[in-house]
Amino acid sequence: MKMEVINLSPTEQRVLLLFESDGPSQEDVQVDEYLHAHELEPKRQYSETRDGKAYLVYYFGHCYLEDHLEELLAMASEAPQPQG
Repeated sequence: MKMEVINLSPTEQRVLLLFESDGPSQEDVQVDEYLHAHELEPKRQYSETRDGKAYLVYYFGHCYLEDHLEELLAMASEAPQPQG
């Protein structure tokens, strides 16, 4: 799972969790279990292709995940880079 943080404005951010579509890794399963255990549902869920790779994307508001970002970041394969 990769994590991205998108800055929409100085006070508004979005968090994207990207899962490779070619099969869940152990970390993907761990992240999904964490989200379900904490009853965290993405605001949107969609498919996207980047650099020839297909991803399942979970779109969250930053405030919604704020108390969980540290745990999710520890599970991410790539550290988030601020976008936008």
